[in-house]
Amino acid sequence: MEKYATMIKENLNAGKVLCGIAVSLSDSAVSELVGLSGYDFVWIEGEHGALDRKDIQQHMIAAHAGGAASLVRLGNSDPALVRAIMDMGTDIIGFPFINTVQDAQKAVSVCTYPPKGIRGCNPQRASYYGRMNYLDYIKNADKETLKMMLIEQKSGYDNLEDIVQVDGVDIIALGPGDLSLDLGFAGDMDRPEIKNMITHAAEICKKYKMPFIVFPTIEKTSVETWVNIGANMLCFAQDTTFITSAINQLWSFYDEVVPVEKHH
Repeated sequence: MEKYATMIKENLNAGKVLCGIAVSLSDSAVSELVGLSGYDFVWIEGEHGALDRKDIQQHMIAAHAGGAASLVRLGNSDPALVRAIMDMGTDIIGFPFINTVQDAQKAVSVCTYPPKGIRGCNPQRASYYGRMNYLDYIKNADKETLKMMLIEQKSGYDNLEDIVQVDGVDIIALGPGDLSLDLGFAGDMDRPEIKNMITHAAEICKKYKMPFIVFPTIEKTSVETWVNIGANMLCFAQDTTFITSAINQLWSFYDEVVPVEKHH
């Protein structure tokens, strides 16, 4: 929706560092809470977890109700799925496993109306259910939704400098978990090779003034590290992680305070 996408673009252009949280639980109240807490965007996890299309749209609505932009990470780049998510009115749409210039061009094309692209025409919620002037929506739609390319394999990383120059690409994100798997590191995201790749990717994005998302842990030092390398979008992952962390911390309090003989 143009209000929230414009908010994201204006803040990035002003040099702000934006912050979001990834959600994967089906209850959309989580997204509303993220927005009400002051975060800039909600990363709606459409690849991992159990969210279906209805859940995704409810999370978009809730994010906007809380004052945050919606970012949908797609499970795949199937045009039928992309068109549906676009018509729901996402502010940012994230394409997985972008490895080549051609991958990026195809992703942008599916989000773009003819003659420049292949998006189908029936915007639904994206045009406020028809309350927005139809011709005005069509005229401005191509530039209102930000297109994010997820670099999750070494081939994509190797082609990053070309990918960031593709017309219509608005944001780059590196997936450290998938990169570590692709490189044979068995999911170890703390390897120096992975951190060096993220740092180099940030340098490329800075060179081309391309917004770059990173995924800090829930520690202050992690936030400092990635902000200092030049990331201008931070995404904390994810709602289930935060709940688990709080549960474990509370259990540790119980374990420390309550004598062992009084444990259940």
